[in-house]
Amino acid sequence: MMDNKTLLIIDDEPLFCEIMEGFFKRQGYSVLCAGDGEEGLKLFSEEKPDAVLVDLRMPKVNGFQVLETISHESPDTPIIVISGEGEMADVIQALRMGAWNYQTKPVTSLLFLQHAVEQALEKAQLRKDNKAYQKGLELKLSKVVENFNGYVFTCDKECRITYMNPSLVNSLGFDATGENCNKGLFDSEIDHKWCRKKGGEYEIQSKKDNKWYHVIQSPILGHNGDLQECQVIFYDITERKKEMLNLREKEQYLRTENTRLRASLSERYRFGSIIGKSRPMQDVYESIISASASEAGVIINGESGTGKELVAREIHNASDRKDKSLVYVNCGAIPENLIESEFFGYRKGAFTGATKDKHGFFDIAEGGTLFLDEVGEIPLNMQVKLLRAIEGRGYMPVGSTVSKKTDVRIIAATNRDLKELVRNGSMRQDFFYRIQIIPVYLPPLRERKEDIPLLLDHFLEQYEKKDIPPITARIMEALQGYDWPGNVRELQNTIHRFVSLKKLDFIEMDSLETIDGEDMSDIDFDDSLSLSQSMDNYEKKLLEKALNKHNWHKSRASEALKIDRKTLFNKMKKYDLIS
Repeated sequence: MMDNKTLLIIDDEPLFCEIMEGFFKRQGYSVLCAGDGEEGLKLFSEEKPDAVLVDLRMPKVNGFQVLETISHESPDTPIIVISGEGEMADVIQALRMGAWNYQTKPVTSLLFLQHAVEQALEKAQLRKDNKAYQKGLELKLSKVVENFNGYVFTCDKECRITYMNPSLVNSLGFDATGENCNKGLFDSEIDHKWCRKKGGEYEIQSKKDNKWYHVIQSPILGHNGDLQECQVIFYDITERKKEMLNLREKEQYLRTENTRLRASLSERYRFGSIIGKSRPMQDVYESIISASASEAGVIINGESGTGKELVAREIHNASDRKDKSLVYVNCGAIPENLIESEFFGYRKGAFTGATKDKHGFFDIAEGGTLFLDEVGEIPLNMQVKLLRAIEGRGYMPVGSTVSKKTDVRIIAATNRDLKELVRNGSMRQDFFYRIQIIPVYLPPLRERKEDIPLLLDHFLEQYEKKDIPPITARIMEALQGYDWPGNVRELQNTIHRFVSLKKLDFIEMDSLETIDGEDMSDIDFDDSLSLSQSMDNYEKKLLEKALNKHNWHKSRASEALKIDRKTLFNKMKKYDLIS
């Protein structure tokens, strides 16, 4: 409970204000309520509350204006913002403007909200105490310097003491003038070089009494620039050290608690188009928020079928670049001889068939985001040119002599071990470090099976309910017991077959051993389909089997099918096997 603390609630929903006011009053708070931002700012100016809870979306003066005004006038007052579900871009903007924490509507747990308020108040109090302590300490230090109550001594270049001030003599109980500074002051033969430094300010711990001292050391030079004497001023800062360590421990505790709270508030079933409430997916959501608030390069690691493109889209949509284009590039599907012109474009006449200028991916994505899927497939010579463009040194379209600058954020994705590619020489180290600034790990479906019921409901919503067979306990048990080597994409295709065939049909791995000589005796014949349609159905099924067998690794699947990667990619697009 927080007795005698005043909480200002600013929200244009009277029922929400009434519920919050009743709850926090029962917890011992004094509560002020305002129905809009204008009234809230007036109350804040008059009453000076200890904390503020403000809705971001209000008429007249909105929550962002309230946040900006209070943060400017009283930066130590904690502000917790309230946003609607799905308004994560608003949350990111508010955090950038100085909000201490956030909560989404509807508020499902008042206890979580109470914990967030109490945590913010405790951290604010620590900040005030620290500032007061620092201010008091500065005042004390100024008096020490003015009145020479600190310890002062001087010594010659042989480290013999030539002067001691009265405070130092009184502290030691004797005058050590003429003695070696280490022996006389600290009863030590060890040269800790208090008097041998070339000047400066530092902290040191004495081995004699284990106390910490702040040392200001100034050399006294002769006419020729040689060291003649050294003047040392030092004072005991042991208590200050202890208090600083205690403050750091408390701040670390609060940071840990804040991280835990944000995770505990995370019974979020989805983030945009991404489905999942498991702990691994909550970590993904937090990574998306962090990546969205930054301009740094992002690398999304995960097996095929885990939804890397969805994550890239959510990062883009929550970033400041959301109003510009997100351009998807499958690096593994571009022939090596065309990759430069695809990225940078070309000029008319650059080569045979170039009858007009063509924009490249960088042109199309200008001001927005370029998503490089399968980034590990980019050839070494192209990595050099991409690195130059990404670092802002420009690029030249094929056939051009004029360099172009670009403003593009890079989000890359891979299911390969990029560090291993660097080790074996398939990826440049500087290119690796440029795209690997913010890593986002997407867990495979087998590591978050508690999300399968949510994903099942999501996929089934795409069909008319009258056509969906019942989901029995046996079917759910089978879904939960399967390892899903193709991850979410395989689950989606399995659900599609379930709705179409009215039975659950897993594509088992051991049925793929003879992929080159597929047995066609079990192919169903449907006289309502043409030969072309039947062949398409069979080809799609064969592609699914090959991809599932090789964990959706396109290079290995194309080798097994004895086709090149581009042909495989085009067929996957044709049969909607890319998600």
